[in-house]
Amino acid sequence: MSKKRLIIASVVLCGSLWGLAELGIGEMAWNAGIPRAPILTAIGVLFLVLARRIWNVPGSSFALGALAAAFKFLQHPFWGCKVAAVLIVGLTFDITFTLYEARQRITNRDITVGGVVALSAVATLASFLIFGPFAKYVLHNPYWSMAGKMVDYMVAQGPIAAALAIPAAWAGLKLSERLSLSSESWTHANWLVYRIAAAGSGIAGIAAALALKY
Repeated sequence: MSKKRLIIASVVLCGSLWGLAELGIGEMAWNAGIPRAPILTAIGVLFLVLARRIWNVPGSSFALGALAAAFKFLQHPFWGCKVAAVLIVGLTFDITFTLYEARQRITNRDITVGGVVALSAVATLASFLIFGPFAKYVLHNPYWSMAGKMVDYMVAQGPIAAALAIPAAWAGLKLSERLSLSSESWTHANWLVYRIAAAGSGIAGIAAALALKY
């Protein structure tokens, strides 16, 4: 399989798995009364870092977030704030990592584990600080106008999500290293399994969204 096909398959696989987590874990956490944003964002960080190290191209992280958010359009009732939250995470990571990668190229330095992990935590916290006011003042969602909701999301859940992003980013880095190394010696059968996994995850995401809808 060519590098381009690996990138496409990886983006579909990672985006679909992130979307599945948003649907499944998100619903379970909501029903159990557990704050879901930090957990779901950490899962997203894992896939964002994994895919970004395979495809370090500006716009790729936002594309991944857009794919994960797309499954939410199939849910009922539809909440624009849920889509916006995922998109903002993807966009924040895209901007942060694009600037970091550009700086490393200009200064002729390598991408480091410490740099990726630290930036992941910073980008995660930034996404929480951006989304709170966006949901309240731009989307005008009544939920975020309730007393203390926006502040709790930004001040309490944001730092928790940033802390969870640290091990999630590290895991994403390690998985990307193993995938990149192993893919160099994959047979046609291995590539076929990988493509099937990517397509299957997308179909599973659509099925899960429709199941939760009805």
